[in-house]
Amino acid sequence: MNLMTARRSGGKRKASLAPASLALMSMLMIAAGCGVKEMPADNASNATNATTGSGIVDSSSDVSPDSAGEPVAQATPTPGNSEKAAASGDPVTQSEEQQASGTFNGLADGHSVEIKTPTDTVVFQAGSELVQQMQAFEQGTSVDYTYIVKEVDGGTDGKIKQPWLVSIKEAS
Repeated sequence: MNLMTARRSGGKRKASLAPASLALMSMLMIAAGCGVKEMPADNASNATNATTGSGIVDSSSDVSPDSAGEPVAQATPTPGNSEKAAASGDPVTQSEEQQASGTFNGLADGHSVEIKTPTDTVVFQAGSELVQQMQAFEQGTSVDYTYIVKEVDGGTDGKIKQPWLVSIKEAS
């Protein structure tokens, strides 16, 4: 079958619309790319100030944390960020040790563990020795653990609370 013509059941040829449609779409796409208008002054300033050098979009002018609803998860920066905060002279504060029990859900990554508590599922930061110990735990294991909450400087986000495991063992 030729793209330009097609045969009807009676043997007569009819013109196909495929080439015309393709040409029209191509011209529209080219015209859309060439017709860029200048941004209004307020949009241009937002576009230049919207990103920081780290690639994080600053949307503070659009949505406030209060209007966004309930958070899905708590922000937990990596241990490297707390080392930077300590090196910059910002003190890292921590709470007293607290004991709790919950259900071990598994390792979230190389330095954190997910534990389901009676009220919520929490991701705790953990040292390498504790991570090695928890690799032997099965998912769904009941555990007793001791933890602290560190407050670290989150840069532009202010202070961030980070729960850290001190010890963990299978519940008896």
